[in-house]
Amino acid sequence: MKKMMSFILLIAFGLGISVAHAQNYNSAPEVASTLWAINKAEIETSKMAKDKTISQPILQFSTKMFTEHQNAQKELEKILKENNISKISSADARTFRSEARKAMRTMKKLQGIAFDRTYMDYQISSHKKALEIINGYILPRVQNPALKNYTLQMKQNIENHLQETDTGGNANGLIWFFSYIIACKLN
Repeated sequence: MKKMMSFILLIAFGLGISVAHAQNYNSAPEVASTLWAINKAEIETSKMAKDKTISQPILQFSTKMFTEHQNAQKELEKILKENNISKISSADARTFRSEARKAMRTMKKLQGIAFDRTYMDYQISSHKKALEIINGYILPRVQNPALKNYTLQMKQNIENHLQETDTGGNANGLIWFFSYIIACKLN
């Protein structure tokens, strides 16, 4: 009986953590923290790519990512200030920051095509993860109208960024892919 009660409490505790994770996104500070972390990760990794890439298409892409996420970050800061919202760290924000730091440590050691490929792999995976968080947790729960509108715009921007890297039939993605291959062979 005692083991059964411990098992039931363990399950209840586990379910409580899952519910708490989902409920965190009812909090504007949790949403703000996660969105801020997504932008910050893209800014930092793209800044590194601007300095290290050997490919003109990746330089253009990283410059665009740096600029667009930096502008998005400024817009988020403006919304937070206007709505008197402060950031409170969320599990997703910590994960995003941790993954960005790990990717940067790896990229720091790489040069040439290896760096470019790792950067682009990170960009694709981090943008997909951002969409997963936005669609699965933030949008269904965010209540602040300004943050919701910002999140919808950020979602669209992230989808556009992913389309630019798509090599599975998207015309822009294919152009990027072939430009990248040619640039790498020339360098």
